[in-house]
Amino acid sequence: MGASEKKYNSGFVLVSILWVTAMLSLLVLGFGRRAALERDAAAYALDHAQAMMMARGAVDRGIVELHNQAALRQVLPEEYHENVHLGASWATSMNLYLQGYFEQAEMFRRDDVSYAITDEDRYININTAPRELIEAIPSLTRGAIRRIMARLARDGDSEEERTPFNTIEELRYIRGVSEDDWFGTSRQPGLRNLLTVWSDDGRINVNTAPREVLECIPGLRSADIDDILNYRAGSDGILNTQDDLGFTSMEDLSSKTGIKGDSREALDKYCKTTSSYFRITGVATRRNGRIRAVCTALVSLTDGAPSRILDWQEKTLGS
Repeated sequence: MGASEKKYNSGFVLVSILWVTAMLSLLVLGFGRRAALERDAAAYALDHAQAMMMARGAVDRGIVELHNQAALRQVLPEEYHENVHLGASWATSMNLYLQGYFEQAEMFRRDDVSYAITDEDRYININTAPRELIEAIPSLTRGAIRRIMARLARDGDSEEERTPFNTIEELRYIRGVSEDDWFGTSRQPGLRNLLTVWSDDGRINVNTAPREVLECIPGLRSADIDDILNYRAGSDGILNTQDDLGFTSMEDLSSKTGIKGDSREALDKYCKTTSSYFRITGVATRRNGRIRAVCTALVSLTDGAPSRILDWQEKTLGS
């Protein structure tokens, strides 16, 4: 074998070794990259799961708060019963991290674990409210009202043909209900902020109803709505704060606001001062808020009866 041939063979071997080395390096880098991605994915999955567990725990803490309120009503004399209004302890949102619920608090310093409770009786029950109250809702056209009444067997149909709404979102599929009707505009409130399907008697809790709901009540004067909201706002004059006040009855409302006549009759017909259905929303975040879990429960709470969870939803956001 000549010297030139030996040189050629040595060069070929060297190039082959370099190619094999390069391929092995690429494979190693690929496996390393894949392992890193799988590690990150596992870490994110763990954070998602942890956030959801904390959100569920926040909802459980909200349920305990409602149970405590119900228990107090059973053991305390009636004159000490706390009526359902927005200054009550249940209506105050609670951050569980700030309340010291977590042992390793440093892990959640830039995250949020909290719950908020709202009552569904503040809204108009589309399934059970009187027709004249439904007709007073500015976001509903006559055609939409007619179709709603037909679905609810309000126009002479038999009870077997009645099809109540299971969720308020079903209204978006009623012909005649537009996106502006649902979400609202600068001139009128949206249906999603006025209606509910969770209520027993179709009456509205005058202690918690927002202005736009009270404005739908036939016969209730605007000046009387102002008087109701001004009293509810408490000493600071701001609604939805801890010093908010409430009425124990319609007689109590009249004595504290001076409302009488047609407005009082409208309140007697369409309103109440208690609530039985509550929505608890638990929120938890991880990775400084980049991962967010939301858990929502709908709870029925009636004096003398155990609470019932009627609906449960959960979702995670972020990555």
